[in-house]
Amino acid sequence: MTGKILHKVVGASHVLKPVGDVRVTQGPSLNRFLGQLAETDILKSVVVDLSEARALDSTALGFLARIAITTESQFGFKPTLLFGHEDIHRVLDSMGFEQIFLILQSQRTDEVEMAELVAEQFSETALRSQVLEAHKTLMDLNHRNHDQFCDLVTALESECLAEPVKEHPAKDCVA
Repeated sequence: MTGKILHKVVGASHVLKPVGDVRVTQGPSLNRFLGQLAETDILKSVVVDLSEARALDSTALGFLARIAITTESQFGFKPTLLFGHEDIHRVLDSMGFEQIFLILQSQRTDEVEMAELVAEQFSETALRSQVLEAHKTLMDLNHRNHDQFCDLVTALESECLAEPVKEHPAKDCVA
């Protein structure tokens, strides 16, 4: 099952629902949502509903972490993350998401109509840059993530040499 990202705004609250296999290809949609979130004036809650997500790659996890960090820094609260499958919960736990999200097990509710997030066309360079930023965010969550993603970030930075690295360079990786 391929993945998609659904979204709904209810008043000053946003509900984001990754569905299926959420991979690097959904990164631009998540990045667009992140940009919209950063431009929001009033936000009362953000809920990320993973009850129908089957798998999340590290890029998708990095974008979710960036959403949580933006919500906390800009609006002063942790977003809520709902999981439906225990294997997803284990991944969230292993990444240290309990530091940046309120994590709850999803309770089945009535289906709510949601729109799919769609990103504009994007270049390979833009996607690589988004993947790099997502993994830098995961690295910053804890030492274990730092060790786990250091080599990947270093490799991605090497590919992006034409673009200056703005923050979080991986040069401090420990071999």
